[in-house]
Amino acid sequence: MNRLAKILICVLCLTLILGTMTGCGKTEQQDPDKANSGEQPKEEKKVWIVGTSPDYPPFEFVDEKGNFAGFDMDLIQEVGNRLGVEVKIESLEFESLIASLKQGKIDAIISCMSPNEERLKEVDFTKPYYKTKHGVLVNPEGKAKIKELNDVLKYEFGVQSGTTMAAWAQSQIEKGAVQESQVKYYTDANAGVLDVKNGRLAAFVIDLPVAYEKAKELSLEVAVETVLEKDEDPGIVLKKGSDEMLEKLNKIIDDMMADGTVEKLEEKWFKQ
Repeated sequence: MNRLAKILICVLCLTLILGTMTGCGKTEQQDPDKANSGEQPKEEKKVWIVGTSPDYPPFEFVDEKGNFAGFDMDLIQEVGNRLGVEVKIESLEFESLIASLKQGKIDAIISCMSPNEERLKEVDFTKPYYKTKHGVLVNPEGKAKIKELNDVLKYEFGVQSGTTMAAWAQSQIEKGAVQESQVKYYTDANAGVLDVKNGRLAAFVIDLPVAYEKAKELSLEVAVETVLEKDEDPGIVLKKGSDEMLEKLNKIIDDMMADGTVEKLEEKWFKQ
């Protein structure tokens, strides 16, 4: 009996071992994608997260219903439609947009952002979707006499941090055309415009459509229309090396220019 018991135990052990091996093999067959879990899916994203700084009407702002609105917002939604993705807007401070893109928190940027030498080292830009002009916003009841751009340099004036206007102001400081203490930088353009309204600044240099929007809203005046030195026009911003997506977006921008879509958006937002 003892010998028979030993034989039975051995048979049971072999059965358990073979069963375990068979079970593992079956699990591998049922989960063929497990070995490829680190690979990126081949299909393109269905939701496109686009960062913006919504303090810049009529380009981008939050309307009275709490919705993102403006020229850039309408344009990027149409781009999304033609690209075949749902566009989700992410609100960020202007200066943090490029860092958020590089960190993968967003997929693209549209925020009236223009390329310059520094930005082009970090990100890619599509071709321009808008021809830039700038305005000098003043309080008509103030004492500043500004009839051309250089007149701004006689006073304390403001620009939004991280913008081409800020780069222009910095270049004037470096040339000695204005003292560093005369230039005030704002992360939020609205705060700078309010300082003009309240007499704390003589002027604010800003994109022209925004200047007219704020002039209308706060009873201010656009003293000068200008194009800044070495200025560039805004594009949609992508991670460095996004060649395939750039090609697609450039084609969409060309199509929107050709079929009148961009012109209609300019009529809607800039020529009210």
